[in-house]
Amino acid sequence: MFSEIPWWMHVLLVASGFVAGFVNTVAGAGSALTLPALMFSGVDAAVANATNRVAVVVQTIGGTTAFHRRGVRPWRDCLSVVPALAAGGLAGAWAALRVSPGGLQVVFGGLFVVLAVLLLAKPRWLVPPNPGPGETHPHARSPAAQLLFFATGVYGGFVQAGVGIPLLLLLVRFVGLDVVAGNAGKTVLTAVFTLVALLVFQGAGAIDWVRGAEVAVGSLLGSLVGVEAAIRLGVELIRRAVVVGLLLAAGRMLGVY
Repeated sequence: MFSEIPWWMHVLLVASGFVAGFVNTVAGAGSALTLPALMFSGVDAAVANATNRVAVVVQTIGGTTAFHRRGVRPWRDCLSVVPALAAGGLAGAWAALRVSPGGLQVVFGGLFVVLAVLLLAKPRWLVPPNPGPGETHPHARSPAAQLLFFATGVYGGFVQAGVGIPLLLLLVRFVGLDVVAGNAGKTVLTAVFTLVALLVFQGAGAIDWVRGAEVAVGSLLGSLVGVEAAIRLGVELIRRAVVVGLLLAAGRMLGVY
């Protein structure tokens, strides 16, 4: 209930949601901020992991609407990966209710550090590939791409923190979107698999709806600001934000904070 925690904690939850909504919309890894805030407010890691999805669904719906109004609408391009991501989200949420995330968090924390270093060294990873004469463009319907999108959904359903970053990379490399359109696609696709995970967690009674609503309010506002920043400031902001987001997610996964 509202009276269970001091007033400033409610402010902290809303504020963490705002920053996370902005970061998630521009790049990803905002959950690396909201998960510690939720746990600091008095819930355990499992409840925080489930409750965080309330805010993610709200912010992604808000961000998708804002991108659509601004004319960034890669929705049709993203349709081919929806089944793989949704199936992955279902599997990941199911696993999160049964498996300790400790070992997986260490693995992904290390992976995020590696990705951050590679993105600093190879910024063209956030540029759609341009095949030469006679070359074929890697495409989202290929078995390899579908498997990667499924694995991304599994991770998103399981942990969530940082999932937007590999999803953005996949949309750029396999769907051929630029980073602004990729952010729009990432936002709507995150809504899809997170909604699936949210239903699984709700069925298990693992969600604190009061805390989740407070983070969601801040997340919605942050996502709207993030859309404007992504469109106005473009590729360089997004690339830098992706690197910072990866390091934030890695710190969370490796227990730095």
